[in-house]
Amino acid sequence: MDANMSMYPSRSNGKARWAALASAVALSLIAASAQAAQIEERKISQSDERKNMKRVGHTDLQGRPAYMPDIISYPNGKYYAFVGMHSGSPVSVPACPQYLPNPLKGNACENNGTMIIDVSDPKKPVEKYLIPSPAGGQTQSQRMCWGSKLPDGTSGKVYMLRNVQGGASSGYEMWDVTNVEAPTLVSALRNLRSTHKPYWECSSGIAYLPGSKDAVLSPPPAALWRQAQSLMIVDWGNPSAPGKYIRTVGLPGSQPGATGAVPSALHGAISAFEHPQAMQKLARTDDVIGNRIYSAWGVGDDGVLTTHDRKKLLPAAYGGTWVPAKPDSADAPTEAELIGPASATVTYYLMSPDQGGHTAMPVFGLNPPSFAKFNEFGTRDVVLLSSEATSDGVNGRCNEAPHFSFIVDVTVENSMSSPPGTRVQHDMYHGPWNLSTMSVDERSGANYWRGDYCGRGARFGVHSSEENFNNPMYGRLTTIAYFNGGVRLWDIREPQAPREVGFYVPYANSKTNPSGYMTNNVEIDNRGYVFIVDRNGAGLDILELTGCAKKIVESGVYCKDLENDNAE
Repeated sequence: MDANMSMYPSRSNGKARWAALASAVALSLIAASAQAAQIEERKISQSDERKNMKRVGHTDLQGRPAYMPDIISYPNGKYYAFVGMHSGSPVSVPACPQYLPNPLKGNACENNGTMIIDVSDPKKPVEKYLIPSPAGGQTQSQRMCWGSKLPDGTSGKVYMLRNVQGGASSGYEMWDVTNVEAPTLVSALRNLRSTHKPYWECSSGIAYLPGSKDAVLSPPPAALWRQAQSLMIVDWGNPSAPGKYIRTVGLPGSQPGATGAVPSALHGAISAFEHPQAMQKLARTDDVIGNRIYSAWGVGDDGVLTTHDRKKLLPAAYGGTWVPAKPDSADAPTEAELIGPASATVTYYLMSPDQGGHTAMPVFGLNPPSFAKFNEFGTRDVVLLSSEATSDGVNGRCNEAPHFSFIVDVTVENSMSSPPGTRVQHDMYHGPWNLSTMSVDERSGANYWRGDYCGRGARFGVHSSEENFNNPMYGRLTTIAYFNGGVRLWDIREPQAPREVGFYVPYANSKTNPSGYMTNNVEIDNRGYVFIVDRNGAGLDILELTGCAKKIVESGVYCKDLENDNAE
């Protein structure tokens, strides 16, 4: 063999080397593909955009647009989440051009409604049943009660009160949901306008319902409320019978026969009647926590926060003191029955015109350590008041004023209080004031691969807070659903200087509307799990706290460095 031939591989050696090279390339491609798959998996599972919070469970809700989650423990100890939904479909499905297929019923095409999920094991949530909304309507919100707590409920049963907004069945429905795989409709109130987020006192059965009677129930048309979404008060202590109507109240000027500009609409009320410290006195009045009802009006603009004295709101038959000023006051009250010293209104707080009232969640008896050496106003009662961002514009959703969540100090409810603030004021409703603001800089999104929040496509800004008095974070932490900003976690123990201590921003998945994910509402259950749902079809995420946030709940420590602990 020519010595120079040793410089060149034999044909067989060449094949081996080419094979080795091809194998290396293939392995590299496989590795790259696997890495890409992992990246894609992260995009639809555990988010990397998080701080002191992590996802432990998820279910896709069949890709349906979700509004509000509520969680209840059943008499048998199991936990179930109930999720109300918007109408429509985020993603078109040819097999169901109008609705979506429901795999729980053999892929039957069904309207969105209320989904029931077994969340006893937060890591493995199981969808159990979908109660569709009646045709032409949507059922965004619900509340649940044990039958053993309701005045005329059946022990061992569980009931759900939900709204139906729009369509021929517009009103409120009562369902027996004891068997979560076979719920039954047991009663209803129909012919109501503009229904939305109810609040239901289980021990009294009284429900506070956004909406008003329509012309069928309130002839002639002149008797209609000018603001359709006012506050109806109904006794639904017997779930098997339609609720007994008590009265309707609203902002002054919304009642039948009023003139001038129409006031803002009610979004929802929260009653403190069943607060764990219901019989404890308010911070600066002789009245008790359980005698207060807080309502948010305006949603995203022209906001108003009202506080009602529950006893003055209810007639004697329900333990109250309200005496109608005229025979039809229940349907058409006088102005004096809505506002002023003779009314049940004890707080009337006006927001800026660019901010509205969506959720008014009260937190009582805060004792900020930084106030400890002061000899007055060391204890504060506050309301977490959120203003909803409502813009759904194209090419970014920040086509409006920025919206915030406020900590409103209601320690002094008004100048009529006894004792008042420090002296009697000129304005009888002088008292509540904005103590601080919880806001997220949209530019902070640029710290992550998806970029600033205004450029992500879906709506950005505040929507709502949790509404459960019995969650273990109450009085220390609050959660705020922030649309494409995910859910944000704030330490409110110093209410004049709240600190963001955590967040979780989900990813879109294959069922999500192309405009992107949008965390719509949030709730915290009695175990401390955080539930968030997506407005654009990305489903339900179940979260738990980690790091500093977890330490705050467990031991009440102050984490000065606000460390970010996302350990799995």
